[in-house]
Amino acid sequence: MRDLKEPPRLVGSTGGLYNGTVEAKNNNKYIDCFVEANKEVAYHPEEENAQQESNYFKSAQWSADGTTLLTSSADNILRTFILPPDLLSAPNLHALQPYTSHTLPSPAYALAIYPSYDLSTPNVALYLASPSSLPIRLISPFFPGILASYPLINPTTEAFIAPYSLLFDAYGDNVNHFFAGSESEISIFDINRNGEDPLSRMKTIPSRRKKIVGGGVGMKGIVSALAMSPEGILAAGTFGRWLGLYDSGGRGGTTGVFEVGKLDNDEDGIGDGAGITQLLWSTCGRYLCIVERGSEGIGVWDIRSTGKRLSWLRGRKAKTMQRLSVDIMGSELWSGGTDGVVRVWEGLGYHEGLIDAAYDFRAHEDAVSSAVMHPSGTVLATCSGQRHLGDLGDDEPSRDNSLKVWAFDQDLGSLQPGDST
Repeated sequence: MRDLKEPPRLVGSTGGLYNGTVEAKNNNKYIDCFVEANKEVAYHPEEENAQQESNYFKSAQWSADGTTLLTSSADNILRTFILPPDLLSAPNLHALQPYTSHTLPSPAYALAIYPSYDLSTPNVALYLASPSSLPIRLISPFFPGILASYPLINPTTEAFIAPYSLLFDAYGDNVNHFFAGSESEISIFDINRNGEDPLSRMKTIPSRRKKIVGGGVGMKGIVSALAMSPEGILAAGTFGRWLGLYDSGGRGGTTGVFEVGKLDNDEDGIGDGAGITQLLWSTCGRYLCIVERGSEGIGVWDIRSTGKRLSWLRGRKAKTMQRLSVDIMGSELWSGGTDGVVRVWEGLGYHEGLIDAAYDFRAHEDAVSSAVMHPSGTVLATCSGQRHLGDLGDDEPSRDNSLKVWAFDQDLGSLQPGDST
């Protein structure tokens, strides 16, 4: 259990670099830079239509080796931030600058970083992106453009399908395979098969030809979240608030399908939500955390034993349709809220009923869209922002579209590539 008597120390931030609108960014009021060795070259994104939307951060993810942060923003640009080795020991606050930027022609529905990502080995420093109405892209911070693409095509209309969820298969020996969740379907691709159709497509609803599929159970809707347990159980959630479980690393039969609903006549809001946006397994693989948009809490389900909701992590402050990503480290769950506060719940799976956050701290002046722990468990990254149209009025708070890195009080030394202890 972490002893957080005082808030963590801010060691890196993008500051106000992205506090303008998307239109302002496109007019070069600020630009991203590509930094290579000791050379800094201006990076000019593709021309886009002027937009008045705030250029907020949508999400942030750590790479497996802990060296890189991948972010997505409202301007449809994916940025990689490679953290300096002296990040934790430097006397002054680091001004975070993107190492590379990749412009998408349309918003990204989902991102996934290769589980064997290693900054020192460029051929495995990879990530996936799912732009709207286009094939899935394989991208690297070391190479410009697109390394490979994977089309998912509607057999009826022949239009591209953009998955709303992506997950690399870290279970077993299929690390080069990844899952893609779309409308009532989960597809499996091989990253080595550039331009080819998926290896398989599994419908999550009974087919029209066969009344019984997967034991006679199914769920309909956009598969918006995917997560694999240590035992190889694939969990899939939908915007329609259904959850499906599939064994054998997601390639076997359906072990269960149920609806994640609100308890009748419940005044505490247990189970409220407007669609599953994230699924996270506990380290032991017994408990599944179900994160929804438009919800003030997070449900913890005992999947292995009772198959019922064990506890409700309340007070999340996330009554919004925006995705606010959370993270698990050990028995702790970290989550940001629309009020700019990061909250931490302890003893995941050890308690039943209503659970309040053990501690919190203010990280931003706007909604915290992601709170993600470094693989070492000693550093936290947060990003922020939400939709604000046009210029802010005098009575409105200032925008906070920023990426921040926080360190805890321990004597951490330097953050070296691959640190995970």
